[in-house]
Parts: sequence; structure tokens; C-alpha cells
Amino acid sequence: MHRALLAFAQTLLIEPRCPICDGPWDSPMRPAALCSTCLDALTLPLKGLKGLLRLPRCALGPYAGTLRQLLLQVRQPRQGIALVALVQLLSDRLPLPATAVLVPIPSWKRQRSNPLPQQIALGLGRPTAALLHRTHAGLSQHHLNKTQRQNNLIGAFQAIPLDKQGSLGSVWLVDDILTTGSTALAAHEALENAGHHVAGLICLGRNPAKERRR
Repeated sequence: MHRALLAFAQTLLIEPRCPICDGPWDSPMRPAALCSTCLDALTLPLKGLKGLLRLPRCALGPYAGTLRQLLLQVRQPRQGIALVALVQLLSDRLPLPATAVLVPIPSWKRQRSNPLPQQIALGLGRPTAALLHRTHAGLSQHHLNKTQRQNNLIGAFQAIPLDKQGSLGSVWLVDDILTTGSTALAAHEALENAGHHVAGLICLGRNPAKERRR
């Protein structure tokens, strides 16, 4: 009996577990990756989602279904290992150039700000730079349409000028979710006005086109 318990304990300690469902790891990918069941449930496009409208945008997948549920969960405490797995998938599917410098988009909230953009940027293995800051908190964007969001974000960001920051590589904005794109475009405008060239934006989830607010 004692040997059986010891063997079971060793299995728990040694056997890789899926960071999403905590089930046995059966993926052909490296340990700490998602199990095949979770990968199948996410139905992620092999090369991510890409768009070119005004600002090149790259996302791990559509902000819908299982991925949407998972992105809501990783905002909660003690979900760091799941976020690490998603960021690794993002890095695998949408590799960034070696010269990329990542700029997380700061949260509009004064309290309980969203930590995910910073955590995603750190997990992508490229240098990060805090070039942006909010000039004001702004209203909650959740119930605003596209035009209201754009008006709400006028002058919402300021960026450190290039002459003070020094020369950088290709600047990439980082966010967790892209909805209408209003926040990303406001951040992009602030950086460009400060002399930085923004190569694009990378995020985990992007609203499907048919669900985007007008």
C-alpha cells in the first residue's frame, strides 16, 4: 500500500499536466504545452489571424467560444500557467522579428488595471519598453460603439519622444483582446506622433468581424 501511494505521488510530481484542464499531457509538443483535447477545443488557426487595416494586426485566434472563455479565466489570480501556455502558442504561430521591441498598451482603469498586456509582452521573449501612458482614465469602453470609443480615446495616450528614448527596433503594440481597434489606433497615433515607427500589434484574441461593434 505504501509503495502504491509513493508511486502515485511520484506520478503526480513527474508526469506533465495540461496547463488548461490539468489532465495528462499527451501533446507531441514540448511539456507545459496544451494537451491535444484542449488544442482541438480552441480550434486556433495554424497561422493566427492577421489583418492590415490601418495597422497590421496579429492575433492567436478569434475572441469567441473556448478561447474567449479561457481569456476571461486567465485574468483571474492563479491562472498564470495557462497564460504562459497561450503566450507560447502565440509566439509559435506568429513569430516576431528579432529586432522587435514590445510596447504593452496600458489599461484605462485607475484601479484593478489589466495586467495581461504587460505579462504577454514579457512572455514573448523580446525587449519591452514602457513608451505609453494614459493621460486620463476615460469611460468604460464595454458598452460603447465604435464611434463613441474613438471619441472617448481622443488624446488618451502620450508617448515618450524618440529623441529621449533613443533608437529602437521595430515597435509592436501588445494587448490581450482587440475589439473595434480604437484603443490600438489611439496608441499607434500617439507613438507615431512621438517619432516611433509602429510595425504592428499582436494580441491573443480578436473579435470576429461579424461581431465587431460599428
